[in-house]
Amino acid sequence: MEKYIFLAIVALIIFAPGIAWRLYQRYRYSESIKDFVSKPFVCPNCGHRFYTKQKIIHPLGENKALLKCPNCGKRDICGRPYDFDKN
Repeated sequence: MEKYIFLAIVALIIFAPGIAWRLYQRYRYSESIKDFVSKPFVCPNCGHRFYTKQKIIHPLGENKALLKCPNCGKRDICGRPYDFDKN
C-alpha cells in the first residue's frame, strides 16, 4: 500500500506542472481572444460594422479575421474600420 501512495505522490509531482502550464496557456489564449473581439469589424461585402459574438474565430493577423457577417450572412475576411480609434 505504501508503494502505491509513493507512486501517486511522484506522479503528482511530475504531472502537476504540465497541467498547470496548459491551464495557464488556455487562460491567456481566451483573454487574448476576448480582447481581439472587443473591437469592431467591417464586412468587405456590405460595409456593415459589427462586433462578433462567434465562439470560434480565425484571426488572420492583428486586425483581420475570418468571420460571418450578421447583416449579409457571407463568410469573408473582415477587417477593422478605417476610422477606428484605438483609444
